[in-house]
Amino acid sequence: MLAHQDIAKVLVVDLDGRPLTPCSPEKAQQNVNDRLARLDESGVLHLNYRPLAHRRIYRQVQRRDGRICAWCGGLGSTLDHVIPICWGGSTTLDNCVVACRACNHSRNNALPSTFLRWTGYRPTHPVIRAIVDHEAQHLVDVEMILDRKPLASCATREEAQVWVAYHAQTGAWSRPDPQEEPMTHVKPDAPPFTQYFVP
Repeated sequence: MLAHQDIAKVLVVDLDGRPLTPCSPEKAQQNVNDRLARLDESGVLHLNYRPLAHRRIYRQVQRRDGRICAWCGGLGSTLDHVIPICWGGSTTLDNCVVACRACNHSRNNALPSTFLRWTGYRPTHPVIRAIVDHEAQHLVDVEMILDRKPLASCATREEAQVWVAYHAQTGAWSRPDPQEEPMTHVKPDAPPFTQYFVP
């Protein structure tokens, strides 16, 4: 247990020893409790995953996709996992696309086929098409990958949490229940954002 002395922040490092943004003692303790990190004798929190890998993938996806949402074709600025992390999806080039905030938030953790049903979108992005065309097989594949990959290959906290939950299972791994409707209102016929605002 961390002592809540006069420590304002806990130093944090990734698997390669690179310093990250310090965190509160409570956040550090939560990471230790969740098996996402270990605390050394000097009080430094060592993460068991690679959060800086997320930035590298995001930059690569942006170079590949530009700033165009792969779902609606509007202006995109977020990294979206086509197979969501909670379903076992990884932060990799063959599972990530650029998305606008509206599509990313509306989609939440819905599978791509579900989101396309909600919106009526017909994306042409090759990553989305490859996954949607064989979605059931991709779900089997991502679970097999999750079974074999090391925790150290996880690029986000959420990805590491799913890894820990999967490997701590005593029975069948439980995926989220499929959503029946979007978390926020989706307007499939809305014009692209760039028609309203030009920076």
